[in-house]
Amino acid sequence: MTLWMILIMLIGFWLVSRFANKQQQKMLEEQKRRTDEALVVGNWVKTRAGFYGTVVEIDGDVVTLATPLGDESLWEKSAILGAEEPPFASTAQDDEAQDAQDDVAGLIADDDAAFEDDDDAESGAQDEADDDADAASGADDADAVEGEGRRA
Repeated sequence: MTLWMILIMLIGFWLVSRFANKQQQKMLEEQKRRTDEALVVGNWVKTRAGFYGTVVEIDGDVVTLATPLGDESLWEKSAILGAEEPPFASTAQDDEAQDAQDDVAGLIADDDAAFEDDDDAESGAQDEADDDADAASGADDADAVEGEGRRA
């Protein structure tokens, strides 16, 4: 009885493993197809490392990619994910981002100025309280010195 249960479990594991391997093969074939379609001279491609470049030359399993500045680097074909334009920001997006940064910087500067004003008011009140305390203790010190002088 237990032998049959073990046999059924092994067959079940084998079927699940086989199904997973077929799915993995399909995904690899799809990836290879997308890569082959993307590898056309002049196309933008993205590598597994996140590098974006234009295809300059294809020589067997080696692909030469160029950066926007014109620097070239060699990549293995399997490192190419597929055709994808780099996510360069447009000038309108750059202007909006700069305006947002300026707004934030202005708010921070306003908060800092208000914080400094509060600190100045608090330190001024503290200085006055310290002066009053010094004056009162100074009078006591003077009396104490005079009293000592009289005793001696």
